[in-house]
Amino acid sequence: MQLSLVLGLVALILAVAALLVVLEDRRAAKRAAQRRRARLASLGEVDPLAPSRLRVDR
Repeated sequence: MQLSLVLGLVALILAVAALLVVLEDRRAAKRAAQRRRARLASLGEVDPLAPSRLRVDR
């Protein structure tokens, strides 16, 4: 019984750690994109990836 409790706790800790890593990775990507946009804007450049993100409403 104690072994299953310990294994359950280890699995829970690993799941929480994986979730935190994924969330932090998304935050880092968002911050990098924001810095990139700011850097391009300060240079007066247009984001070359912006047209690929645009959607046409029909």
